[in-house]
Amino acid sequence: MELKQLQTLHEKAYNHGQDTRQKAADDLVFYWVTQWGDDDLNTVPLQYRGQFDILRKAGRQILSDLRSNPVQPDFKPKDEARTDDADILDGLYRAADRQLDTQEAYDYAQQDAVVCGFGAWEIFTEYATNRAGDKNQVIKRQWIPEANNVVFWDPNAKKLDKSDGRYASKLTAYSEEGYEELVEELTGREEECNASDFAQPESSMTFPWVRGDKIIYVATIYKRKRVDDEVFTMTDPFGEQIRLRKSDIEKVMDELIDQGFEITDRKKIKRWEVRKYICSGKEILNGEDGEVIAGEHIPIVPMYGERAIVEGEETYEGITRLAKDPQRLRNFQLSYLQDIVSRSPRPKPIFFPEQLLTFESMYEESGADNNYPYYLQNRLDANGNPLPIGPVATMPEQTVPAALLTMIDLSRQAVEDVANPGMPQDIADPDLSGKAVLALQNRVDQQAYIYQHNFKFAKRRDAEIFASMATQVFDAPRKVTIETPDGNRQEVQIMSVVIDKETGEPVTINDLTNLEFDVYAEIGPSYATQKEQTRENMFGMMEVLPDGDPMKRALMLTLLENADGEGLKDIRKMARKQLVLEGIKEPETEEEAIMLQQSQGQQKQDPAMVLALAEQGKAEAAMLSQQRQSQKDASDAAIANTKVQIDAFNAETNRMATQIDAEKASADIQYKQFTAFNTRVQTAAKIQGDLVSRLRSTVTQAQR
Repeated sequence: MELKQLQTLHEKAYNHGQDTRQKAADDLVFYWVTQWGDDDLNTVPLQYRGQFDILRKAGRQILSDLRSNPVQPDFKPKDEARTDDADILDGLYRAADRQLDTQEAYDYAQQDAVVCGFGAWEIFTEYATNRAGDKNQVIKRQWIPEANNVVFWDPNAKKLDKSDGRYASKLTAYSEEGYEELVEELTGREEECNASDFAQPESSMTFPWVRGDKIIYVATIYKRKRVDDEVFTMTDPFGEQIRLRKSDIEKVMDELIDQGFEITDRKKIKRWEVRKYICSGKEILNGEDGEVIAGEHIPIVPMYGERAIVEGEETYEGITRLAKDPQRLRNFQLSYLQDIVSRSPRPKPIFFPEQLLTFESMYEESGADNNYPYYLQNRLDANGNPLPIGPVATMPEQTVPAALLTMIDLSRQAVEDVANPGMPQDIADPDLSGKAVLALQNRVDQQAYIYQHNFKFAKRRDAEIFASMATQVFDAPRKVTIETPDGNRQEVQIMSVVIDKETGEPVTINDLTNLEFDVYAEIGPSYATQKEQTRENMFGMMEVLPDGDPMKRALMLTLLENADGEGLKDIRKMARKQLVLEGIKEPETEEEAIMLQQSQGQQKQDPAMVLALAEQGKAEAAMLSQQRQSQKDASDAAIANTKVQIDAFNAETNRMATQIDAEKASADIQYKQFTAFNTRVQTAAKIQGDLVSRLRSTVTQAQR
């Protein structure tokens, strides 16, 4: 695509829903930065402006509910025979979920969705090099900071998870130095960046690709379209198969042919292709054709707070929007109360001047500076008339308006009505029953349910994108790490080729490349919480069961098997063994199966049979002892015979060594004789040559 086309797409997405994004941006500032906006600071005649935040408590409560009740997607294969492959995909997804970058992406996206109504994270692939130097692609996630202001979707996308969008744009701001490094990384060019080189928006566009002289915006635009393609099945001489698209096979065709792969099948398909373009206001940095990424979906996952479509326009909000006005009112009221307390005069006594004449200094100091043990005042005035004893009046203190006290309580209630900042006060009552506590907790959880439900949609979309990428990333034989539902991690070989015992044909197992599935997602407590709840339920059942009941023993062994703590490994292992031996659990390993079989065999024998078998064993043991003694005697004789043979062999070896030395000496003598004879022959030949030369010289002189 051309730069102008990409900028036009970005412009359309940027202009759509701009008012909602602006309101959400204000919500972020109100929640995280300050609750006193510029308008409030300029118009409110208060000397003290405090922030008495009860909104933050509501946000913490909802975020705690989201993180304590995770969402786990589940992959269901459309072909029931592919259940094992879907389990592998489940395990890969759970293992990727444990990465710190992934946890950060989820947490911050939830945080933005709760505060302003919109958060997002991005899924991408990269090559990970291990210590052996092998390179394999892995799937990762990263948080998109302030997604409300930097992620712009296709205006025609109406679904909650944006799966119907054909394109999306993600904006990143760079300094001049950062942009120069990006250009060098993507193009290999080293050039000095100048903000004046970037095209300013035309009159029909509103997005500024540069801000001032220092900030340069770069857009990552994902464009999705349906394309025709062909899938090739390649088979090597050992029966191992791989599937590659026509668009990918050209890059590795020569290498595959060298390895002996042949095309055994081909199939025409229609599929979605996603191209990634990185562009600024000046150029497309990764080429006009962009880059084809793994998977068939735009790899940006949106998460909403509360969302609606109103007159064709998307609008969303978090807990902040409706709580801003009552929170502002509460801040104003309590600040006004502080002004009353700090600026109002304290109550002071009022005297006639004649009462304090010559004693004024006693009444000038107050607090710790007043060290007088008592005060003096005059009884008579200058004319001898009696004066009142004590102050004639007291200056009244400033009264707090009754309406202000009432409004303070009402403003708090107004915030609670829209945000519900936590647990009701009565839930701390120690006389409440367990059922009452659960009922109150359920009432509180309803406040967070809409956010949990929308997070479920986001995780479902995340799983779809992950699985689509996985079918292309995990397309070759390799070992991968998966995680089981109980949190254990293990290595699994994917794309393994085995021989079918029935047909004798090679079959690829743990193959994710052609897996079709449906994705489901459920909200529930974490595995640790489920385990704790199960443990409490089992304790409750054990209390009502009588002693000696087999079910009580089964519950006790199960509790021991799942006991946590240092030094309990042997206890868990023993409990597991007893559960298998008593038939409560099925054996899962070959060792457990043998142990159970041996135990069952011993239980079937009666005492008489056991005694007979014991006597038979003794007889067999005696016979074996005699056999071992005979074998020992035979072995000793064989050893002695072997020793004699070894001595004879050593003697023969020594004789042969002596003969070899003699032959070597004879050869040396013959070699020396031959060398001497050869020297004599060469000397004679040289003398003869000299004589012939002198004879020829004499004849030549005579002829002259």
